[in-house]
Amino acid sequence: MSTLIHPFHIPLSRRKLLHSLLLTTGGIITSSVYAEALALTPRATEGPYYPDHLPLDQDNDLTMILGGKAPANGVVTEFGGRLLNVDGKPIQDAVIELWQSDNNGCYIHSRGTQQGKERDPQFQGYGKIETNPKGEYRFRTILPGLYTGRTLHYHIRVKQNEKSMLTTQLFIAGIPQNDRDGILRSMGTEQQRLSVIREFKSMSAGSKELAATWDIVIGHTPEEPDQRGRGPGGPGGSPPRRRDSAALNEQNLQDLVLGPSPF
Repeated sequence: MSTLIHPFHIPLSRRKLLHSLLLTTGGIITSSVYAEALALTPRATEGPYYPDHLPLDQDNDLTMILGGKAPANGVVTEFGGRLLNVDGKPIQDAVIELWQSDNNGCYIHSRGTQQGKERDPQFQGYGKIETNPKGEYRFRTILPGLYTGRTLHYHIRVKQNEKSMLTTQLFIAGIPQNDRDGILRSMGTEQQRLSVIREFKSMSAGSKELAATWDIVIGHTPEEPDQRGRGPGGPGGSPPRRRDSAALNEQNLQDLVLGPSPF
């Protein structure tokens, strides 16, 4: 199913920082300086509701299922951006998975229905997409529903060559429960936490659909099998180390300052 595509960009604060660095350094940014602008996306627990039976429809549009009679209930959202390595280079042909609760706070899991609620049969609940040559990806979905003890959140996993490289969660700016969410509060440094909180804005004037941009930055080392449930917010979890980035070439710097092209 086709979706609206919007230009991707890095946050304005980072754009200003990189632009000023380019001016003051004559276009040369060292790896140690650039590392301040590009931090690894922090890990988070997988949670208990990764689908125990994957749906037949696994595309990146979770608002409609194959053969469905109607779209899913809830506020439609889109988010996307680029998958980057610690050197700021795009990663092609990686698989990004998304799973989340429906408008009622229920997951497509045998134990994922909240007490007193019913799961929306029109909501796909899980999807995935491969990154293109520019490392770009996009999902069309809904705002996840609230359930006891958590804030609104999306679950994300990045796989490369069938290996899990990152399990994390994405949050929505301005949600009151963010300040009390234990998993979000445990996700590394303030800079890392801010990197997984995104502002969702109206796609156009008068539109009720929301959109956000989110670049994901991963390291080179695959996750250990038991780390997916032991990241920040899980037992024994600890924030990942930030690695220094290698020097970027001129084209990569232009992409980071001006933003990549839409796809």
